[in-house]
Amino acid sequence: MPPITIQRLDNDIVRISLSSGRGNPLTPPLLDALCATLEELTASPPRALILDGGGASIFSGGFPLPLIAGWDRPAIATFFGRFLEALYLLMALPCPTICALNGHAIAGGFILSMGCDLRVCREEGLKFGLSEVDLGIAVPAGTQVLLAARTTPQAALKLSMMGKLMRPDEALRLGYADELAEDAEAFALGLAQTLAGKPGDGAAVTRQLYTAPLLAAVRKADDENMDAFLDTWFSAVGQKYLQAMAAKLGGRK
Repeated sequence: MPPITIQRLDNDIVRISLSSGRGNPLTPPLLDALCATLEELTASPPRALILDGGGASIFSGGFPLPLIAGWDRPAIATFFGRFLEALYLLMALPCPTICALNGHAIAGGFILSMGCDLRVCREEGLKFGLSEVDLGIAVPAGTQVLLAARTTPQAALKLSMMGKLMRPDEALRLGYADELAEDAEAFALGLAQTLAGKPGDGAAVTRQLYTAPLLAAVRKADDENMDAFLDTWFSAVGQKYLQAMAAKLGGRK
């Protein structure tokens, strides 16, 4: 099965669903497929785009630690560069974008969800957030800028620094979630249809005018501070916790 599936729906709406296996990890093949798809859509944009987890109980649990935990610094830098390329392409896409979250979004999956303009979350039973600090790793600087824009600067600092995961009601209160629904994917489709039905390019250009300076700020923060993030990833403490988590996720003793 391919790591993402793509559907072209009525009213020129495109749906991208993550389908990379248990937990929808953001594997290199998924990132390659996502970047290629987003590049194609940039050249020929739909009226609206929906990103979802393909009906899985986890939208995405983030990076595939059992695969990448043993990689050296240049390989990890390349991997994260590819992830950021996917995020930046999503943010720059010249059409409204909606993330439908019927499952948990943690770490890298949470970051990817913030690349969309709007987020619709299932109304109960889910968790969203960044768990990096519980592994001794810093939250990347660009992610902090993006989270501050999707919530508030103080909420972003607290969530990042504490590693606290939000429930849906808290996600709505802080601004990460724009809507709560019994079925996030169905609700997101309704939103996409509404946006696709707006006349002309008003909705698309409005989101570009908002997102362009935000994307520039996210890129700048990542470019200037990636080494500091990688230093924590390859610190003795970071490696200790990363390897333990990778073994746990990989089912090893």
